[in-house]
Amino acid sequence: MKTETWILLLLAGVLLLVIALPTKKNGENTEKISGQQEVSRENGSGSGTSDVSDYAKKMEKRVAEILSTIDGVGKAEVMVTLESGGETILQTDASLEQSSTKETDSEGGSRSVEEKNQSSQTVLTGSEDSPYVTKELCPKVTGIVITAEGGGEATVKAEISEAMEALFDLPAHKIKVLKRVKQES
Repeated sequence: MKTETWILLLLAGVLLLVIALPTKKNGENTEKISGQQEVSRENGSGSGTSDVSDYAKKMEKRVAEILSTIDGVGKAEVMVTLESGGETILQTDASLEQSSTKETDSEGGSRSVEEKNQSSQTVLTGSEDSPYVTKELCPKVTGIVITAEGGGEATVKAEISEAMEALFDLPAHKIKVLKRVKQES
């Protein structure tokens, strides 16, 4: 073998070692681009389910209290349905490492090697090692049923429906207002 071939093999071996070694934060051979990225986690099981039902009950109670203050509504009960368990957005650090190498041999041939590595890591807060939450999104209301003592009157029904449309950004067909039956004790 020629000495040029040995030198190329040696350089290729060194290049492979450099690429295979773990890089430090201030790596000399790579260009590092760091940024922040949001990662969402859906609350769907376990304790998240009880949080959703607690949230729904609080909403129902609050809406019933508000409706009872409107003239002509009287006593009201509310049932709210929710789309999902809500969302928690966690803060993460994302990094992108890029390296490129161009090689030419003595016979005029050339090749280019580009390598990209992406990674992200959740940001933790303090000594508790809990994730840093940037935003919590409440579950979206998808439907509402209201029974009110004044629910039989068209004007009261329209006022309740309009209030729910404004409050929850729901279309009218997702809101049902009914006349409350007086229960005998």
